[in-house]
Amino acid sequence: MDGGLQPAIPEELAATFVPKTNGVYMMGLNGVITCDTYGNHPTLFKKGQEPLLFDTSVQGNLDLNHNQAWTEACKTGHGSIEHKALTSSFDYAGPFTETVLMGNLAIRSHQLRRENASGREEYFGRKKLYWDGVNMKITNLEEANQFVTKPYRKGWELSNL
Repeated sequence: MDGGLQPAIPEELAATFVPKTNGVYMMGLNGVITCDTYGNHPTLFKKGQEPLLFDTSVQGNLDLNHNQAWTEACKTGHGSIEHKALTSSFDYAGPFTETVLMGNLAIRSHQLRRENASGREEYFGRKKLYWDGVNMKITNLEEANQFVTKPYRKGWELSNL
C-alpha cells in the first residue's frame, strides 16, 4: 500500500494482518510475507500457523553495512569482487530504477488532457509510451517529457558526462 492506495487484503491475511501506513505483502505458494515501510517488521503468515515475526535485531546496522559495501565497490571499481558482491549495483539498480520511473511517467501522462474540436476534454496521454534511454526522453508523446526533468537555474544545469 502506498500513500493511502490500498490493495484488497488477501483472505489468508484478513484475520491477522493489520496494515499500518505503508507496506508490502508478497504472496507465495506456501504463505505470505509482509513488512512495513523500509522492510520493518517482516512477518511470515502460513495457513494454519501463528504469524512468525522475524527477529531483525541480529542483522546489525543494515544501512551501515550497505553503505560500506557500496563505498568499497566504488573504490575497487566495476567488475571487482566487491562490485559483484553488491546486492544492488548500478548495472542492476540503474535500469531497474529507470523501469520503475517509466511507470510513474505513464501514470502522470495518463491524466494529460486537452479540449478537442467539439469542446470536450480528451485524454490524449492514455497510450503506450516509448522510452529512448540514451536521450532520456519519451519519443511518441512530447507532452510527457515535462515529467522527465525540470528547468534548472543558470549554473545548476545537468551535464552529460
